[in-house]
Amino acid sequence: MSFEVPLKKQEQTEVQEKSGAVIAAERLMEKSRFKRLNRKSSNTELEIGEKHFTIESIESGDHPDIAQVQELFIKTFGEEEVDPEEVMRSAVEGKTAWDTEDITNYRLHVIKDKEGKVVSIVGGGLLDLLGDENKPTGKTMFMIGYAVTDPDARQGGLAREAYISAIMDAERTAKAQGKELSFAAGECMSTSEKFWNNVGWKRAYVADRPGETKAYTELKYVQPALDFDPETGEIAEDAGEAPEHFMVDSFGRMPPTKKEIMMTVNAFYRWCNKWPREAFENDEAYEKHLAYVQGIEDTFNEKLKQGGQVIYLDQQSQEKAMQAGVSIEEYAEADGETEDKDKEDF
Repeated sequence: MSFEVPLKKQEQTEVQEKSGAVIAAERLMEKSRFKRLNRKSSNTELEIGEKHFTIESIESGDHPDIAQVQELFIKTFGEEEVDPEEVMRSAVEGKTAWDTEDITNYRLHVIKDKEGKVVSIVGGGLLDLLGDENKPTGKTMFMIGYAVTDPDARQGGLAREAYISAIMDAERTAKAQGKELSFAAGECMSTSEKFWNNVGWKRAYVADRPGETKAYTELKYVQPALDFDPETGEIAEDAGEAPEHFMVDSFGRMPPTKKEIMMTVNAFYRWCNKWPREAFENDEAYEKHLAYVQGIEDTFNEKLKQGGQVIYLDQQSQEKAMQAGVSIEEYAEADGETEDKDKEDF
């Protein structure tokens, strides 16, 4: 005997029509300690006890709060690791640093306290998944560029609320463009894995060989250099490659296939690492930097093809797998040498 109350036909249709991102956002809201005054909008007010905050999506490059965002980025990462403020403003306007059209309109989802101070940020944008011959597939994914919380406001759940707004806005934008928002993905550090697990993100692991079910290695993703000499196309002196943990939020639906992982990495590299021709002084420099980035991408794709099935694990499911006798090799190079793995960034 079942005590479940069956859904009415209209209610069933409404559930079916909701996208994975919307359902994921609603589930996160249900578990939130905050009260959202408008649960249907990414721009809203938050309340927790006597504290009040506002969430806003910055969609204009001349928005005054970008100056505060820049300050928080510098405070968190150091000035040498952060792009100049004008680069961020251009990205929000959908322009590159060379005033060419960007492939995404970057969005900053900021949370401010009642005094108007920016205390948490999630930044990112939609990147299209391109298939064979770089043809659009109709699918897009939400790339997380940065997630930052002021040290004085960490461990309070604010970054989680900014992420909820980010995926709500990404879903709205994708729908307006007639595209399917398939998942969210990004490069993450071990000090933030717990946070990302809590909002639905998982690391990707590849079976060591086709048919293997008991031995997996974490996907070895490398972020190519982000800066190049405009005259030669060589990597700039202060730039270099960085191993990163690749993580995905599939919104409770089917996670990316191998092919979609390859398309996602291609999208990352197109946006972050492949500069437009206008950035270089000659064709040779432009082609040289493209060949460098493409070489890293080709190596990644080939290793992924050679491996077996891809599985996605958070820390809890990884521990269960290991207890069941599954061998899992972590991507230790992505942790860095001085990282405190017990520290939490958000």
